[in-house]
Amino acid sequence: MRILSAKEKGFTLVELVTVIVILGVLAVSTTSFIQFGTKSYTDAVDREEITSTARFVIERLNREVRNALPNSVRVVNGSGKKCLEFIPIAQSAIYLDIPVLPEPTSNTITLVPFKSALVDNSSKIAVYALNTDDIYDNNNGVIHDFDSLSPLLNRNELNDSSPAVVLTLGNPANPIHFRADSPTSRIYFIEPAVAFCLENDELYRYKNYTNSIVDNTPIRSNNGVENNWSLMAENLGNTVSPFNVVDVTLRRNALVLIQLHFFINRENIIFSHEIQVPNVP
Repeated sequence: MRILSAKEKGFTLVELVTVIVILGVLAVSTTSFIQFGTKSYTDAVDREEITSTARFVIERLNREVRNALPNSVRVVNGSGKKCLEFIPIAQSAIYLDIPVLPEPTSNTITLVPFKSALVDNSSKIAVYALNTDDIYDNNNGVIHDFDSLSPLLNRNELNDSSPAVVLTLGNPANPIHFRADSPTSRIYFIEPAVAFCLENDELYRYKNYTNSIVDNTPIRSNNGVENNWSLMAENLGNTVSPFNVVDVTLRRNALVLIQLHFFINRENIIFSHEIQVPNVP
């Protein structure tokens, strides 16, 4: 009978169990390491996505709010929504004279030559709006409809011999008065109101709705026409309004303060920004 040498003997049970335990520990450690690395990567990707979204929203707000009609920016907090509303400017010009009491009414206004051909998507004018009530209440003698401009001048047609531009008001049969003159003789051509609204942790941009002196900003569920709203951001969790308006003073222009709270992966990322509204009435 042949006796087995030491080299020909198999593992003992103790050795086998020891190897299995060591391999199990290595497998768990490797899996945990891979999971940690994967989670770190996905968290970094999520943060980058949130940062890109916040940067886009803030830049969009910055561009649009800086082009808002003076004193038109307001915060509207309604049922299930927190909104920043304002009136965009299509173009501005300098007038030579407007009908103000006790002057007689008129249905035309003469303007200093300007790029009148660029006035589009506008059917209203505003002169010396001092607060939001002036702007969103169309009966205050500050905002009026207009019908046409003549002549329509392009940039290359502006020179010392360019004719004055005549603005015809919306209803020639009903001449009007303006409430007051602008100290800078400035007239604004304005577009329909725009609103950025936070609803259900999502930020929407609305346009082409009928604004009024009371809250009339739409909500996603009843706006109906898809082309009139755009989804700007998700994963927002502001418990209070993300918007705040600081009124203009003699020393500075109006300010819009924005604070967006993004919640993702149980993490709260806050972005704060301040926008100065440079236009004056």
